[in-house]
Amino acid sequence: MSESGNGNSDAPLDRLVRAAVPGLIVGVVSGLIANQVLKLVDAVAWLQTVLPLTVIALVIVAVSVALFRSERAGTALKRLSRSLPWNAEAVAWACAGAAVMAAVLLAWTGAVSLAERARPCGQPLELRVVTSPETLTSLRDAAKGFEEGSEERGCREYSVTVAPEPEFVQLSEAFGRLWRRSEPPGGEAAPATQDERLYGPQPDVWIPSSTAEFDYVEKGPDQVRRARGAGPPSPGPSARADPVFTTRGSLGSSPMVLALFGGDHAQVEDTAIKPPQRRTTDLLQRFARAGVELREIARPVPETSAAALAVTPVLYDALPGSDQQDEGFAEPTDLVAPDAVTLLCKARQGAHPPDRVAFAVPEQVVSDYDAGRLKKQCGAADAPGAGGEWTLYPYYAEDLPTLDYPFIQVTWRGQDTRERDEAVTAFRRWLTRHPLTRQGLRDDRGAMPSAHEGDSARQDLTALWTLLGPNIIPNRMDPKPLEPTGDDRGGKYVAERLQRVAAARPPASVSLMLDVSGSMDRPAQGRDTRLTRSVSFLQSLVAQLQSRDSAGLQVASEKKPPDSPYTLENVRHAGTSPDQKNRITSHLQAVATAGGDVALADMIGKADVDPGSNLIVVTDGQSPGTNGPGPSSGEAAARFRDRHRDVRVTVVLTGPTGCGASPVKEIVDAFGPSGGKGCVSLTGAPEPQQAAQLLSDLR
Repeated sequence: MSESGNGNSDAPLDRLVRAAVPGLIVGVVSGLIANQVLKLVDAVAWLQTVLPLTVIALVIVAVSVALFRSERAGTALKRLSRSLPWNAEAVAWACAGAAVMAAVLLAWTGAVSLAERARPCGQPLELRVVTSPETLTSLRDAAKGFEEGSEERGCREYSVTVAPEPEFVQLSEAFGRLWRRSEPPGGEAAPATQDERLYGPQPDVWIPSSTAEFDYVEKGPDQVRRARGAGPPSPGPSARADPVFTTRGSLGSSPMVLALFGGDHAQVEDTAIKPPQRRTTDLLQRFARAGVELREIARPVPETSAAALAVTPVLYDALPGSDQQDEGFAEPTDLVAPDAVTLLCKARQGAHPPDRVAFAVPEQVVSDYDAGRLKKQCGAADAPGAGGEWTLYPYYAEDLPTLDYPFIQVTWRGQDTRERDEAVTAFRRWLTRHPLTRQGLRDDRGAMPSAHEGDSARQDLTALWTLLGPNIIPNRMDPKPLEPTGDDRGGKYVAERLQRVAAARPPASVSLMLDVSGSMDRPAQGRDTRLTRSVSFLQSLVAQLQSRDSAGLQVASEKKPPDSPYTLENVRHAGTSPDQKNRITSHLQAVATAGGDVALADMIGKADVDPGSNLIVVTDGQSPGTNGPGPSSGEAAARFRDRHRDVRVTVVLTGPTGCGASPVKEIVDAFGPSGGKGCVSLTGAPEPQQAAQLLSDLR
């Protein structure tokens, strides 16, 4: 009895032990299957909804069957268990358990996924990037790809804003003032906080066109850190100064070229493969031998474009005349532009391309232009898709400088969070995996991308090589960056180039007069008021003045502005030192409308002007009721000329009044110069471009 009893009692335990091994195997296998199914569900968006709902429906059906047909189900299971061997029974129970486990996991994952999808996306962390105008198109495309790459479950982790950097000569002061346009002059009360104007959001990333731009910005040793490539910054002293710059390597390179339009290129073209000329002088002689005697070389304004500043001394040395003669040759009055993109857009405005004009621009801009990527910037003057007289052909010389596009992280006090630093690092790594060589740049060694590296969705130098022909673009251009001499690491070599350009120009003396009457508070274009537009224009003009120039500021209205903690007064005429330029900019920033309209003729007639200067009057034109045409204008002009025989008067109109409207036309005719443009209407073009054009006319 005892043996048989023990045998019977041990039988279930023995069966359970012998069933454990296959049961565990089936459990592991079913777990792996469930894991792969979960990965598939996570990868395919629509499965995240459909499959969990299907599993839930099957579970409901199974429960319903168990509830309403329990006797029949129990009988069937008993018959099945008697007919199956114990091993098969264990396997069946293990499979059933695995199926239930998979169903529970899938249902739970689906419910969590549905809950996450129902939850609204959080605010993505915004990265603020500033760069030179020439690389805006490339970096905006790259930023868009980075944003899309950070998307998970329909929510983006990052958003990137790419904006143009301020004019080149303003960069050092912009960073020194914490990205403010001006700061209160020493000893004066500060304007109200709401009157402070920034260039825009303080950037997290700055990608200038060259290391020379970075060197030009004044900074202390504790403001600079270095990182290797796309990695984190190297340890350094805790920076108390603001901001802190972390250099993270170069994004690529682009040589400066002299580009010709299709008609001139057809005369110079040689079917034989020719290496780049050693000197720019040799390149100009090649043009001349082919019958293309250049009448001008167009380059952007050096004060606003670091690329133009880099190439200008090379042009001076290559041309036969003095620097003064060469400067006039290199800045044609009808092609004045603050950057290379605007320059090519202006060239597109005619019925035909300008002949016998070479354009000193970066190779990457030529690539963007010929690929038709400048349509947004050029407006109606679209670049061609391929071929034709409007196609640009680059020509190379070994002494032309190379732009190296450094990636610089900028850290501001109060914004140096771990999340922001990780975002900048992620963006830099993304640019390493998706280099700008796909968008017109060469690598940092000067080599163009090979054909298999080109992305058909993007325009690179391989596409330009295919468009222009195999004999135009060299596969490699050894970089020739603008570098300091000796131990100069403070940007003095850049300042010396600016001084050379300034010495090649006649000095400009400008007396600025700003209308601050009540009508200037009305809208001009878009959301800006006439006064806001005037201030922005004058600030750009003052920024482009050099040390040999001089300037002053006067405001005009029927009565003076009321007393306030910051009393606005005129700025006396003086040389445009950094302090003088800051003083004028600060006063412009704090200006506000006050008082009624004053007659334009009286405004000009009562101006305090130094001998030989240019009086620039910025106004909205006012109304005939305030400015009655007739003898009063002529009499005021005669009295003005008796006191200021050598002063040139230029009226700048914000709108809506134009230069041809009365009474502005009669007043300008009475006061204006006999041999020059006495009236200028502001357009929708960027203020730096319009300011550069006016200064070029005045010189």
